Formats: sequence, C-alpha cells, structure tokens
Amino acid sequence: MAFHVRAVRFSLQRICLVPVSFRLNTHATCRLGLKYGLLESNNVSKCISNIRCFSSKNEKVIDLSYTDIDPVYIPVKKEIVDEQDLYEEDQHSINSEIVIKCKRKNLNHERNQKYDKFKEIPLASKGWRNKKAKDDYFTIHIYNDDYLPQSRKNLYEFNNTGLSQSILRVLKQHGITIPSQIQALGIPSILKGKNTLLAAETGCGKTLAYLTPIIQQILAYKEKVKFNNQFNSPLALVIVPGRELADQIGEIANWFTEDLPLNVKVITGGHTKRLIVNPVFEENDIVIATLGALSKLTNTGIYSMRYVRHVILDEADTLMDDSFNELMTRFLSRFQFKGRNENSNLTQLLLVSATMPTSLSDILGDIIDMDCLNKIKTDKLHAILPHVQQKFIKINLGEKPSNLLLHAKKLAKSNTPTIIFCNKSSTCDWATMFLNENGIEAVNLHGDMPYEIRLGKFKKYQDGIVNIMVSTDVGSRGLNTIRTKHIINYDFPSYIADYIHRCGRTGRLNAGTDGKVTNYISTNNDSELVQKIELAARTMKSLPNVNGNITKIRRFHILNELENKAAKKLD
Repeated sequence: MAFHVRAVRFSLQRICLVPVSFRLNTHATCRLGLKYGLLESNNVSKCISNIRCFSSKNEKVIDLSYTDIDPVYIPVKKEIVDEQDLYEEDQHSINSEIVIKCKRKNLNHERNQKYDKFKEIPLASKGWRNKKAKDDYFTIHIYNDDYLPQSRKNLYEFNNTGLSQSILRVLKQHGITIPSQIQALGIPSILKGKNTLLAAETGCGKTLAYLTPIIQQILAYKEKVKFNNQFNSPLALVIVPGRELADQIGEIANWFTEDLPLNVKVITGGHTKRLIVNPVFEENDIVIATLGALSKLTNTGIYSMRYVRHVILDEADTLMDDSFNELMTRFLSRFQFKGRNENSNLTQLLLVSATMPTSLSDILGDIIDMDCLNKIKTDKLHAILPHVQQKFIKINLGEKPSNLLLHAKKLAKSNTPTIIFCNKSSTCDWATMFLNENGIEAVNLHGDMPYEIRLGKFKKYQDGIVNIMVSTDVGSRGLNTIRTKHIINYDFPSYIADYIHRCGRTGRLNAGTDGKVTNYISTNNDSELVQKIELAARTMKSLPNVNGNITKIRRFHILNELENKAAKKLD
C-alpha cells in the first residue's frame, strides 16, 4: 500500500525529517505481530517492505509501500491543518455564551437561544452530504466552568443513603466522600430490596451505586442468619457482557474485602474448559462473571445458584441485545424474582445501563413483574454530555490518516491520554501501525486479539506507560478510563448508542470537566447521525433512537435493503 503524505510546514514537527532512501525486508510473521500488538514501536518499521523518504522544494513526502494493499494518496493542505488545530485555538476568545461554535459564524448557537417553531432549524451539518462541505466544522460545548451537569453537582450526602459506617469508611479510604446523583437516588431503593433499573449517563458512578448496597445487604444477611457459605454458592451475581468490565468491577469490589468479611470471585471466558475439568471450590459471596462462562459453569454443576439473593445485569442494554437475550432469559429463568409481594427470600433484580433498554417488557415480561420495577434515571440520560467539548469535522476519507497523524502528534507532545476509536479491527491495527511508524507510541485493542494480550495492552494504557490507545467498541462500554482526556472517533460510529458510550470514556466522575471529543465525518451515514446530534444540542432535547439492541437494528436495516431491492426488480 503506498501512502503519500504531503505537508507544507509544521514548525518543528515534521512528518519526515531526513531526506534519505532505504529498503527493508518483510518477514511472514510481521502482520501477525502487528495484529495482536506483539511488536514494539521501534520494530514496526521492520514490517514494511518499502519506505522511501525524500524532499521536494517546500514539501516532504513519505512513500509507504505495502504489497497487499492498493495505493492511497493523502494530500494535506496547510490551511486545513490550521483550521482544525484543537490546541492552538485561543479558548479565552470563545464567547462563553456561544455553546455551538461553527466555522460559519452566522450558524453559531448561543445559550438559551430559541427558534421559530414554524421554520426549519439551521444546522451547520445540514449540507455535509455534499463533497463541497469538506473542511467545515462545528464545536459543541454546552457548559463552561460555571455550569455542571446535575449528576456531577455536590447536592447529596452519603449519610442520607442508608449506607453503614463500615461501607462509608472504605469509600473514604478511596477518596469518595460525596455521592453522585445516581448513587444518592439508587442506593436507598436497592437497600429496600426493590427490583431496580439504574439508567444514567456514562461515567457517573453506577458501579458503586449498586455494589455498596448489595455488599451491605450480604453482610447483614450473613450476620443475621449465621450463614455458612457453601462452596461455589454465591449470594450475589454481577453479570457483564465483557471480560475487561468484569475485571474492573472485581477491582472495585475487592476494596471491601480487605476490611470486611466478604469474598469476591471474578469469572471470565477463555479458561472455562479448564475450570470444568479441574474445578476450584471456595467460598464466594459475590461472583462477577461474563454470561457465557457463568452459564457453562452453572450447567455443569460447578457453581450452584441455590442461594443467590441478588442478580445484577451491568450494561443491561448490551445483555438485552438479540445476540445475548436468548441465553440471558434462559439463565434468569432459574430464579424467582421479587414482585408485588416483596418476599425477603426471593431474588432481587438490578438492571444497570447508560442507555434505557427499549424492549424490557418483551424480554423480561415472563420473568419479572415489570410494574414493580423501580426505574431510576438521571436528567441527562440519552443527552449530549454537557461538560465534554465535542468537535465535528467534515473530512474526505483520503485525508483522515494525515489529519489523525497531526492531531496525534500534538496529543503525544502534550502527554494527553487519548483513545482513538475505529469501527473495524483491521482499521485499528493499521492506525496503530501508522502512528508507531511515525514516532507516536500507541497500543491497539480489539476483540480479535487474545484476551491476555488485550488485557496487557489496556493495563499499559491505564498505568500511563502509553498515552494513546487505538480501539474498537470493545473499549467503549463500561470501562472506567478515568485518565482519558481526549477521544478521537477516527471512524464515526454507526449508531447513536455507540457514540454515547465512546464519549463516556472521558469526562467521567472525579476526572474533571476538561474532556474533549474529536469526530471525523466522512460518509453520508455519518452526516445523518451528526445532524441528529446537532439538532438535539440546539433544542436541548434527548438524542433520538438511542437503542442498545444493535443486532436488532442491523437486522432491520438488512431486511429493509432486501425489500427495497426486491421492489426495484418487480418495477
């Protein structure tokens, strides 16, 4: 694949600094190493069959040749770079009352601005389906430092939630002294034993909102009935869709095991067969597990669900996706959940999500009494994160790599922790290689690589060893990347729900309000979604069509396409 990257002048930052030519051989094992992130950045260049750097007048060119990919030519215009510079822009010059700042200033949107309901609302992204809109952009920053979303305001106290002093001491040891909105509203409901749905925007403390009351109830139950925990017979289950999220929740749950008589076990896939052949029997009060692994261990009798009193579905919108829900409903049918008669011996069900599942009644109607489900949601659910600045840039497909390189260089220079999202694993691998080859250390993370390698890469980013991580949506749901300050959507997500989850990796609780999101908009589908996001920001309404059931949406689109093709043939 031949990449021609042209840059006029970038002060001291050059794409290519030495006008020399050289050639390197490629080994057959190279692509495998890049795919799974096994090669270090200083070894990446050994994987490229041809690298030629040369100079011509005021321009510098890199020619990267790959034998298995067609050539792509990427021009970079200096004026575009200046317009899209996210860091040299004087933030103090931005009027704090302008909450949507556009390249075309007549389309700026001021705080509390109203529109004539009989006229079409002007959108900066309205004409972005046209190629002539290239290089247009707008930025959404609803709140400045004087405004905070309701879920982040210090309006509540833990003393009013009903948590015991032993739980509060553990929280204080980890610097948590004031509850978030979802914690203040959700903890009392869970302590009362009610089936509860916690729906709140990403990064506002939902994990502790359900863990703390569940731990308190488990400790009280063990003390009251002098319960002797049977081996592999937990009192509470936390079911999650992904391994990284299971490990993360396990780390938080283990805060309480040091000072309290509590046993926590994390079970993830990948070792299930070994656990079945050579099982380990131990006392477990709380089991945190991925659905597939837990289902297999339960079916084989390794784990007993006999004493389970609490079932929590974290990232419930994903677990209710069509790809999960048949297995999910079959597993949940093992339990007798509380209903109108809140018998203390029945199981309590908690659903936790950053988006409100749209088909709860269809999926859970035969399992629980939906009328008895206490629904608690924050005021910013399904809304644009008001404290995270979001920039949308209309850009041609061919210019995305060069713009990514420019932004990544600035972010790397300022040591800004950044996640770059791609829609496909192959793009994720390529972008990581592209950045490493140009002197920017980055790690990749996607579902096609072995879990152990994936976990190592994520830890490398979390520990600050590397500041740039390129990921697919495997890194967008539930992960508490509290250090992340910048998100780049190199590939814009195909669904609103995915956009919400990606943005939620920055601006999280206790992480400040200085998070930023940069979006590259290239396709017609991208433009349609951006128009919906911009319209929601201008009207201060919730984002439309937020549905976590991506499988169902895809199936619907596929059927529509088939019907349209069939109709055309008949015509």
